[in-house]
Parts: sequence; structure tokens; C-alpha cells
Amino acid sequence: MKSLVSYFTIFLLSVVTYSQAVWIADNRPNSPSGDHIFPSVGEAIAAASPGDIIHITPSQFSYGNWTINKDSLTIFGIGYNPDKEQPAISNNGTVTIALETFGIRISGLRIDQLTLGSSSSGSIGNVFIENSRINSIEANVCCSVTSLSNIIIRNCILGRDFVGADYIVDIRNTYVSSTSVVIANNIITNSSTTSSGGYGAVNVSDAIIKNNLFIGNDSGNDFAFNNVSTSTISNNIFYGTRPITDGITGSVFNSTFSNNVSFGNNSTSNSFPIGISGNTGDSTFVDTDPLFVNVPLGNENWDFGFDPSLQGGSPAIGAGNDGGDIGVTGGTIPYSRTGSPLPVIKVLRLPEIIQEGTNTNATIEAQGN
Repeated sequence: MKSLVSYFTIFLLSVVTYSQAVWIADNRPNSPSGDHIFPSVGEAIAAASPGDIIHITPSQFSYGNWTINKDSLTIFGIGYNPDKEQPAISNNGTVTIALETFGIRISGLRIDQLTLGSSSSGSIGNVFIENSRINSIEANVCCSVTSLSNIIIRNCILGRDFVGADYIVDIRNTYVSSTSVVIANNIITNSSTTSSGGYGAVNVSDAIIKNNLFIGNDSGNDFAFNNVSTSTISNNIFYGTRPITDGITGSVFNSTFSNNVSFGNNSTSNSFPIGISGNTGDSTFVDTDPLFVNVPLGNENWDFGFDPSLQGGSPAIGAGNDGGDIGVTGGTIPYSRTGSPLPVIKVLRLPEIIQEGTNTNATIEAQGN
């Protein structure tokens, strides 16, 4: 199985051959003007060339729906929970990565739905999604085949408050094939259903699924997986959600489980599907409390007041197959409370009135990354 580092290297190689210009999307009413500033993300993408960077300015208004249809673009927001005064974020509706688009990095955004491809046949590859809060990531569901490869989803909050059955990461189905996928250090929430037949959160194949926190409502009807195959599932914590599929619409097969923790009030719901359907591995910590600092059991909606750090004495400390912690605080790049991909000006204070030609005092507090 390839490593996370090798996938990251592939992504870097796809973008470093271009020169870079910086473009800004800013939809605020009193936004500055300039040749590189546009009121919409779509206009900024239209002006950009492969290798360019687009910054989406935090705003009280959503930037709506937009499509990425050029290779090797990097698109930054400020993060999903920036540590600053007046913490506006970069809100977006449905963001689509068009077919035959490669080398995309998305970081620091709030997205309602991230769509990979369309109903036509084609490929998408070398996509890096990080530091974002996304309700769902979905690929084509009809009616031609989409091929996805080298997809990294890292350090995101995935899921939504949705009463019913719905997928959260759906990149493997009848019309979608996925290869070389990494899903790491994310908080993945399930739907709010308490009835039988609830969908699993993740549909994927040929994936490394590691150091994630899967949370559910602890009803026994929240499932971490739907269709998952030929994947390595390690160092994750399943908290109030079952580390299996619902067994009705999907299955987990030919995958390896290692150094995971499961916990919930219904102990019969916490077992791993090892020894069936070609799955191998170990049931390291079944029905074992990971001892979070502050994550309420049974709450499937993530709150930034929660703290997924591990208390002293947690069985997950140093228990990962890499010698690090199990859960989002372990792994190569641990979970960030802010999701800010770039340095942030936390505080900027100036007098309300400044006379022309006079000196003034300003207070600036910044945080680097």
C-alpha cells in the first residue's frame, strides 16, 4: 500500500512546473478594486492560468456555486474556524471539479457539497482537499463511468445535520471507480437517522483510511462505511457509530483493519468485520472508551467547543500502528482546531477617524502557520 507521503509527492509534482499569479474573489459590498480582484470565484477562475492561486476572501455572503475547470489551481479560504476577531469564513454552495481536471488543491473553505465530475465519462486526479468543512463529497451517480485517482482528503470536518439516510464521502459506486485515495485526520459525522437501514458515511475503494474520528448518534443505526473495498483502515476512532456497513445496501470486503478504537453504549454495535468477506486484521480496542477531553457520546453534529484531544491514561495514546496516537491527534499532520491553511491576522484595531498626514497607533496581532 502506498504511503500518504507518496500521494502528497504526486500532488506536488503536478503543480510545481507552473509559474504563479494570485487572484482574489471578494463579494463584500465595499471590497477593494483591482485587476486581480473579482466579485465571484467563477470570474477569478476564468482569469487564472494553471499553477495560479485564488484566495476567497471571508465574507458574510455565500459565494454560491462554482466550477473548477482548469488544471493545477490552488484555492484558499481562511479556514473553518479561524482564531481571530470577527471570524467570518469563506462560505460556498456546490463546488464542482470538472472532468479531465487535475492537480487541484482546496484548502480552508466551507462548502455545502463538493462534486467530482458529472454524468459524462472521464477522469479526475491529483486532488488535495484539506482544512475545510464540507457537508458531502460526491462523485457521479449516473450514467457513465468516472475514474478518480490520487485523491487526498485531510484535516476536514465532513458531514452535516441531516435527518435521514445520506452518504458523506461517496466516491465509489456503479458509475465511479476510485484508486489511490487517502482519507486522514478528518472528523466524519453521520446522518441523524435512528431507524434501520441508515447509510454508511463512506463509499470508497483502494484507500488508506487512517486517524479519523467517526461520530454518530449511538443509536446502533449509524454506520461508518457503506461500500468499502481493498482498503487499509487504521488508527481510527469510531465513537457512537458502528465500524461496519449497514449490511443492506453495502459491504466492507478485502480490507485490513489495524489499531482502531470503537465505543458506544450498545456494545453489540462496536465489533469490526474481521474474518468475513475477505477482511483481515485485529480488533485492537473494541468497546473501549478513548477518553476524549470533551466529545459528548451520541452527538453526531460537530461543535468547535468539543476537544478530541486524549486525556491522560487514554488507551489510544501511543497505540497507533505508527507508534503515535489513535485518532485525529495522531498521524502525519494532526487535526487543527482552526483549519487555517495560511497565517492569519487575529486582531487589527485602528481609530475610527484618521486625519490625512497624521501618524496613528494600530494594534495588530497575527498567527503564523
